This record gives sequence, structure tokens and C-alpha cells, in this order.
Amino acid sequence: MPDRHPTVRNFRRVAGQAGHVNYYVEVQADGDDSRHLVFAGNIFVGPVVVISTDAEGRSTHEVVDHPRRFGEFVSSDWVDRFLESWHAAQAA
Repeated sequence: MPDRHPTVRNFRRVAGQAGHVNYYVEVQADGDDSRHLVFAGNIFVGPVVVISTDAEGRSTHEVVDHPRRFGEFVSSDWVDRFLESWHAAQAA
């Protein structure tokens, strides 16, 4: 169970065409447990796909059907709010 908020180690935003954005984020959750996350979505409409890869290369994905609950998908603030929610869900 996580005992603290994940620490963002690396953050990169890559804008594509027609509002498509990818956020590449490396987070460290507990101890040395690092995880690479990719958030892929559109700033105008639609869901956000979150792809998570752990240190051993195992990947999972999640679809955020209502991304606006974390604000506008245009900046690192969205990622921060998502990570806060993710951490709270993991700790529950």
C-alpha cells in the first residue's frame, strides 16, 4: 500500500495534431518502485488512455472516460490531479 504521494521524476509533454497530446511521466511511488506512465488524449474531447509500465517492463492500461473531472487536459496540472486521485485510490 502506498504510504506517500508519488514523486514525479521526469515529465515531458508532446503535442500532436488536432489537439492530441501525450504526457510521458516517470514517477517513484514507494521506495525504489518507479513507474513510467503515458497519458494520451485530446485537449478538446474524448477519453484519456493511461499506459503504465513498471520497472520489470509489465504494462497495464486504463481508460479515463471523464478526464475533465481532473480539469483541462492541457498541462501538467491535469497529471498532478490524476496522480493525487490515483494515490488516494491505492491507499484506500
